[in-house]
Amino acid sequence: MKKKIIALSILAGLSFQACEDIVEVEPETSLATSTALSTLGSYRAVLTSAYDRIQSFTYWGRDMALLGDALSDNIFTETSQASGRYTGVNRNTRSSHFGIWGTAYGTINDLNTIIANIDNLSVGSSEEPGKAQVKAQALALRAMVYFDLARIYGYEPNNIPASGTGAGFDKSVVLRLVPTNTPAEATMTPRSTVTEVYTQIETDLKAAIPVLNAAETSGARYNMNKGAAHALLGKVYLYWEKYAEAEEQLKLALANTNATLAPNIVAAFNTVPNPESLFELNFVQATEVAGVLGVNDSPFTYTQPNGRNTPLSGTANVSTYGGQTPAAELLALFGLDPTLSNQATVVDVRKNWFFRSASSTSGNVTYTWTNKYSAANGSYTDNIKIIRYADVLLMLAEAHVMQGKLADAVALLTTLKTSRNSEALIPATQGDLFQYIKDERRRELFFEGHRWFDLKRWGEGISKPAATAVGLIAPEDYRILAPIPTGEVTLNPSLPQNPGY
Repeated sequence: MKKKIIALSILAGLSFQACEDIVEVEPETSLATSTALSTLGSYRAVLTSAYDRIQSFTYWGRDMALLGDALSDNIFTETSQASGRYTGVNRNTRSSHFGIWGTAYGTINDLNTIIANIDNLSVGSSEEPGKAQVKAQALALRAMVYFDLARIYGYEPNNIPASGTGAGFDKSVVLRLVPTNTPAEATMTPRSTVTEVYTQIETDLKAAIPVLNAAETSGARYNMNKGAAHALLGKVYLYWEKYAEAEEQLKLALANTNATLAPNIVAAFNTVPNPESLFELNFVQATEVAGVLGVNDSPFTYTQPNGRNTPLSGTANVSTYGGQTPAAELLALFGLDPTLSNQATVVDVRKNWFFRSASSTSGNVTYTWTNKYSAANGSYTDNIKIIRYADVLLMLAEAHVMQGKLADAVALLTTLKTSRNSEALIPATQGDLFQYIKDERRRELFFEGHRWFDLKRWGEGISKPAATAVGLIAPEDYRILAPIPTGEVTLNPSLPQNPGY
């Protein structure tokens, strides 16, 4: 996705940050919607801008993939290597959390601009299919962004605490479904309920799915597509505990994608696009990870040792702030100890994601690292996998288990186990099978943006890595939710802050 492509519409002049709200005027000249959005190409530019915002490092460009693992139990931040990055997050200090609010609402405003106006665009018959795809992608992306907001800033529909500071708190985020073209149009809108936001997400996806194309080529996986949208809706239903609906959508996701389980998942992460991706964000090194910002803030920088050579990108002695290391408890799920001295006895192919290395700033001290972000797209550059085939299989297995369809779940889990050459034993009882799925999600999906949200929706609390000395964060702890930006709450009296902040 090319960065800094700004549409000649509202998004060229206005980035609507949030609810009351703060409207920032960017340097580009704003044009009236009727003037700027006069061609299908101009709407595609708005859509490109939305994808571009989603790629921000504080959103899916890094934090949605890594920060949740640092907030939970998959990452231990080696402070001597991290230069302050995620240090507070890993110790769950107050307000050290996700911060996507402004970027997310800027993205939503782009998408609202498309959804509200594109039906009025007159195009020739040859462009009608393209017009329909632009609107359908906008609807599906709006659903995805609202889902991200909802699970960061609110609870799940059936998981609102009965005790603690958040007892009975059913507020989610602000639903904005029309574009804000000028500061005068910004209104003070209250937070919707959890159920209202989930219902809107469902509505958007159901409107988009019949129109979206299947991803018939590898490159089509860089855009929201039918299989990915089915998977996203299935995921929403799983969080909503609507297991029959989740099962239906996840099966449709597998039927509407050419992604498949990779013969070697470690090698697949060095392939662009990943053969398991239903939807991944494409990062181009020269435009998105170039310069100081990309070098400092990429997932590669956060997870690789300083001074490491990267054969994939052909770069030697790469400088990083690589303090985000796999926790000992994560390694133990593979039967590995933190030194990897027993690695040879583990046959699971996923063990090959881990390696030992000193960095140029640690002297002779070696640490264990993971190679999920290996500069596969060039120096410092990796695509982000938002929806992956193995994740869909595991979600579908979970939906089966929660409905008592244990044999169906075992069949799916056996397929994944065989693909990964895993020795983990698949149990037979419902409770044990559910625990196996939880552990398998952790083994398979670490450092991909799932762990924090899984633990949150399961209501289990967070057992922090022993090395952090933090202990257990209870499911009722106020830190389970991220704080809404202080400026938003101050300016908008109808926007209550999350409990405890």
